[in-house]
Amino acid sequence: MVRRILTVASGKGGVGKTTFAINFALALSRVAPTILVDLDTGTSSIRSTLDLEVKKDLYHYFRRGAALEDCITVLDRHMDPEGLYGDFGVIAAPRHTIEEISSMGETARWRLMAALNELPASFIILDLRAGLDGHVLDFLPLSNSGILIFTPHHPAATLAAANIVRSLLFRKLRFVFAKESPLFAGHGGFQQHRLVNELLDQVEDVYVEELQNLDAFLIDLEHSLGTNPYLRPIREVIHGFGVYFVLNMFNGIEESWETAVRPFVEHLHDHVSRRLTITNLGWIVQDPAVHRANCQGHPIILDAPRQPVRRAGNPVLEELERLEASLLGLPTRDDFTPGEAAARDVFAGLDGPDPFTAQLEVLNRMYSSRGATRIRDNFAYITHRALHLARDLPAEVFGQPRLMPPSAMLRHIFQPRESTD
Repeated sequence: MVRRILTVASGKGGVGKTTFAINFALALSRVAPTILVDLDTGTSSIRSTLDLEVKKDLYHYFRRGAALEDCITVLDRHMDPEGLYGDFGVIAAPRHTIEEISSMGETARWRLMAALNELPASFIILDLRAGLDGHVLDFLPLSNSGILIFTPHHPAATLAAANIVRSLLFRKLRFVFAKESPLFAGHGGFQQHRLVNELLDQVEDVYVEELQNLDAFLIDLEHSLGTNPYLRPIREVIHGFGVYFVLNMFNGIEESWETAVRPFVEHLHDHVSRRLTITNLGWIVQDPAVHRANCQGHPIILDAPRQPVRRAGNPVLEELERLEASLLGLPTRDDFTPGEAAARDVFAGLDGPDPFTAQLEVLNRMYSSRGATRIRDNFAYITHRALHLARDLPAEVFGQPRLMPPSAMLRHIFQPRESTD
């Protein structure tokens, strides 16, 4: 299994970011050792959502000199009686806000990054605080967005998630055109670099309308400098950037599209670039059972599967389902004996040899069930997709293999492409 550090971020609070991070990490742990790290150090929502006895947390790492690995807490037997999630661990934030830790300075962040890189896990899930500041930006990947969470119920959070993408791209472009960059020494020196950075300033300034997005920046740069060595690395940064999102509290295709997905994509197209690669990893249906599970400190993934609630008979839909099943080789609802569907463990065999067929099968179950059963299927589908990306794509396309301070980022950007795969 290829190691991945996956960040979970949101533009604003209230979109279910931590709920997603916990359940996603639990699902991944069915495949390989997974550690969830609570970097939302101001609120520690993970502690209130997981009923665990935490003996050591980030306080002990920063203040008492404990090794980060010694701050891992595993599930108690009462939460995982069958031992299915034995490869799951969590590093909790302090119980109460500690200013030194919640407003972590650069030195503390780089120290924590180095320790995170050494954790004994195939997957490390970082639950970042909502919004965008240095504490968040430094942990986000350099070449993709990590996993962004937003919801149809919070339009401002949707646009804020798009602004995370914008900030990440400008951050990488600033590295590319820093004075320490090989481009500065090898192509045109100070004058051309100053022009490029001045144009970047204009695009990044939302009050300057002459250059609306990075596509316009590329056109203007080509007009100003003609064919030049700057265009290729800029295009590679923009066109190769991956945006991954999960729509939480899904409440119907039409409403979710109009209130969340379309505004998100349009904002990226209008203010960042139309050439970004944007991927919806999946969705999680809106259900009060999720909130009840959080209040009980028992994430919904840990609930035993329930019998799906079958839809009222509709001969047209039933015929369509039989047709889909015959074409795709998937089971229909009638292929399961009573109670069998409820007993199916949707997280067993997540890392099977045929992830595409597995995704289709989960989609089929989501199509034919409701409630808590469907939510488990939602997480199974998202996890299948994440595993597919992690296994089949180069390391920096989705998440990142290691966290890097700025000094290492510049070397990473300009190292030969073959060494990043």
